Amino acid sequence: MINKNDRIAVGLSGGKDSVTLLRLLHRLQKDLPFELVAITIDEGIAGYRSKTLEVAEQEAKNLGIEHKIFSYKKEVGLSLDEIMEKKQEKIPCSYCGVIRRRLLNQAAREIHADKLAVGHNLDDMAQSVMMNIMRNEPLRLARLNEPLIQDEKFVSRIRPLLRTPEKEVAIYAILNDFPIDFQECPYARHAFRAHVREQLNETEERYPGTKFKIVNSFLAIEDALKKGMSEKPLEMKMCGQCGEPSGQSKCMFCSMREEFSA
Repeated sequence: MINKNDRIAVGLSGGKDSVTLLRLLHRLQKDLPFELVAITIDEGIAGYRSKTLEVAEQEAKNLGIEHKIFSYKKEVGLSLDEIMEKKQEKIPCSYCGVIRRRLLNQAAREIHADKLAVGHNLDDMAQSVMMNIMRNEPLRLARLNEPLIQDEKFVSRIRPLLRTPEKEVAIYAILNDFPIDFQECPYARHAFRAHVREQLNETEERYPGTKFKIVNSFLAIEDALKKGMSEKPLEMKMCGQCGEPSGQSKCMFCSMREEFSA
């Protein structure tokens, strides 16, 4: 996932997964020369993000790692809390997912990163695979690990923890006294992911190894899935407003910004 002299941007939320990832990559630097830069996205969630932001800032400082913070308020004009005040009938994660992915990629590109490392663990990956299947979104599933169409504006993502169960990440963080608040995002309960997580945890309890099997199955068929999708004409366009890669003439990010300002 990492080559000599790579410049790696780490998505650092301040939670257990991202802090564990940052610490492990920092240790790896002793054996493999590469650069690390931490990126934090501040969604603007009262009583939640400010706490993890403090952890992220302190972690980067303690490790001597450059740290950049990007906020919804500055980039979109509204915090997530303010967005939800205007769009109370909408599911927060549908907005947050689009904005967060956009800002992470944009931030990683601005700091000239070769790759963007995110702290998605085994549980996250298994949930994502199942969600894409249950929603009948094979195209999303095919590009789960990397884009189907390469573009210089896309920063490649790596997931070093993708085969590490969430429980093991949590235990590692506790045993090493990481200064982590294990509070979950207050909007998470609204997400479809929360339902899938609950179902997968119940299945894992009855049939241990289920999460590994789901992720390993996906990785085994990933190439065939990509090949199948590539046989269909996939056209990458550029958003007419922001110039970012998009499947449409206007990207979802810009569509949302227009919706917020309406």
